Amino acid sequence: MNSLERVTCAIKGETSDRPAVSVTLSLYGARLTECPLDKYYTDATAYVEGQSAVIELFHPDIMFTPFVLTAEGEAFGSRVKFFKNQPPNMSEPSVKSAEEFLKLPLPDISSSKRLLYIREATGRLARKYGREMPLAGILLGPADLPALVMGIDAWLYTLMFDRDGARKVLEKTGQFFINWANALLSDGANFVVIPAVFSSPSNVGRKIIEELVMPVYREVFKEVRGGIILHHGGTPLTPVMDCYLNLPNVAAFVIDNRDSFSEARTKTGNERLLLGNIDGATLNKREVGEIRDKCLKILEDRRDDRHFILATSGPDVPYNTAVENIQAIISSVSEK
Repeated sequence: MNSLERVTCAIKGETSDRPAVSVTLSLYGARLTECPLDKYYTDATAYVEGQSAVIELFHPDIMFTPFVLTAEGEAFGSRVKFFKNQPPNMSEPSVKSAEEFLKLPLPDISSSKRLLYIREATGRLARKYGREMPLAGILLGPADLPALVMGIDAWLYTLMFDRDGARKVLEKTGQFFINWANALLSDGANFVVIPAVFSSPSNVGRKIIEELVMPVYREVFKEVRGGIILHHGGTPLTPVMDCYLNLPNVAAFVIDNRDSFSEARTKTGNERLLLGNIDGATLNKREVGEIRDKCLKILEDRRDDRHFILATSGPDVPYNTAVENIQAIISSVSEK
């Protein structure tokens, strides 16, 4: 059974040869190929070479499009700073207010240099591995993109004090989300993954989410031509999971390491795919035995759950993580 078949079984709730396993190693490919990150995150060939090295060494069950969300901000005119051993970060927003944001043109997904880098890498990975391994397309949700275009403070101010402006911004980013998600799916991604940061009541407040964000998400999600995986975005997801259960096309949830699979399963019912619970962000600080024990504990807890994938949560696995630590996760699924 190959990875695509294994993950498909998890989605459908069918029996497979072993649990599927996913480790977020978008960044780690640069380490394996010793590629400078300013090249890795701008050159599709370099990125595909890095992911090929990841696949050949670790044999995970899911591969990823470039995990470089700042590229979407760049497509709207924002500036970024590159680092030696971590993904780029925003250095200067394109605009400083909702009023200015609304005057910006939507990026052309067929000509934007930063978006074309991601699309080219997506297409190459899909053509090279798509018959054997599913490809996850990573992108921002409509409520998260404004933070990379107008800055976090300006976007929070808009959400809290300018309802009309926030609604118009969300409508605009919602249209971009539809275009961008469907482009990645058309290029070969099997599903898309979005974080829940400014769409989470834990971060913004339930009233704002229910009145401003969710109406937009309900409309735009139904236009996506594929499954959507909702990522916890850095905070526990289970307490606020009820906000997302009725959104169209949401097929799975990536839960935080502080979440409980049992509690999440109680809230989602038996038909949604659940992933996560391993803290990928601190994997470089753990001992191999500790990681293995954590994985085996999760696998024992989920032994009767067919809609389950063992996976890291949080952002990319750190650049300086030991190979053995990653292999401890990958190999654990073969011990059960």
